[in-house]
Amino acid sequence: MRSLLYKHNEYVCIYKMIRIIIMLLFFFNLSGCFLIPHVLYKIDVQQGNVVTDEMLGKLREGMTKSQVRFVLGSPLIVDVFRDDRWDYAYIEREGGDLVVQKKLTIYFEDNRLMRIENEQLYSLHSTASDSDTGGAESAESTVEEETDEQSEEN
Repeated sequence: MRSLLYKHNEYVCIYKMIRIIIMLLFFFNLSGCFLIPHVLYKIDVQQGNVVTDEMLGKLREGMTKSQVRFVLGSPLIVDVFRDDRWDYAYIEREGGDLVVQKKLTIYFEDNRLMRIENEQLYSLHSTASDSDTGGAESAESTVEEETDEQSEEN
């Protein structure tokens, strides 16, 4: 009789331990959001310099650094070792995913604007022309085009 009672108490004790372990696992999973899908809110982020087509249209070859800074704002990157180059970078993320990445590089010679490189490194919303180049669009800016047009007029 004693052995039956002892075995019964042993089974009750094991049952209670299993119940406690299952409850602990449930609460650990619940508190760690292990079983809940990833539903964190991520804000939309715009980093860098926003450079519009209107701003690029105001740039002219021969402008001084202070004039370029007035039109575009302070550059994001000024290389200490290359004083003749300014870089403007722009990144836009929506919900943590990269949407747009652009890079504008301005070159100076004798503190005067000489040329501009405008690159769209990545765009989630690609246009037909972007798909031809694989999403990476590299174009010389309007500064060189305008000088060509002015030389043709003369």
